[in-house]
Amino acid sequence: MPDDQTIGVDDRELDDLTLETLAEAHAAAPPAALRGRVLAEARAERAVSATRRSRTRWLAVGAVAATVALVLAGLLARERDLRRRELDQLAALGRANAELTARLDTQEKTLAGLRESLDVQARALRIMGGPRTLSASLGPKEGFTGSGRVQVDAATGEGAVVLADVEALAPDKVYELWALRGDAPPEPAGLLTVAGRAVYLTQMAKLEHPTEITAFAVSIEPAGGSKSPTGPIVLVGPVQG
Repeated sequence: MPDDQTIGVDDRELDDLTLETLAEAHAAAPPAALRGRVLAEARAERAVSATRRSRTRWLAVGAVAATVALVLAGLLARERDLRRRELDQLAALGRANAELTARLDTQEKTLAGLRESLDVQARALRIMGGPRTLSASLGPKEGFTGSGRVQVDAATGEGAVVLADVEALAPDKVYELWALRGDAPPEPAGLLTVAGRAVYLTQMAKLEHPTEITAFAVSIEPAGGSKSPTGPIVLVGPVQG
């Protein structure tokens, strides 16, 4: 058997540090080309690994961004839906409020007419209960319809008048009552207001020397009335009593 090669040392037990030192001393350096390839492959591997990590991060960020976008889109859609419902509710409330306001206005006008009608009726009853009452039944002139009644307290000159079944007037027109004293010019005695379907009434202005009045007439005048008749005479009647 040939002799063992002991790499220049005696045949004895060696410790770990001594073995490492001997290995480093007798180790052969790798060729330069091989070392370059190894380093290049290592760098390439690191680059690939970094690219994979970066791609993974971007994929994760993209997934989070997509999730956030979906959540925001859902919240915005819900907000728009709630806003649309609120606007619809406000519009409905506005329409209901307008309708209620119109109804209240109509009812208020009706109540005002009824109050005035009651006042005129009460005044007429009071006048009729007086010691001496002058009255006039008003009939239509040719081409017109309706009738009227005038009551006057001969002592105080207070009076009331009501028309029925007369033609409804446009908003810019009004029925006006006139007191006639023989051949003297007609005197304005009050504007008649609507109290119901084709019904007009008023509390007359206090008349001076009522016993001198011979007749009453009603004409159609511009809104606000006139100082003397300008429109057609629709009703007229002599004083009795």
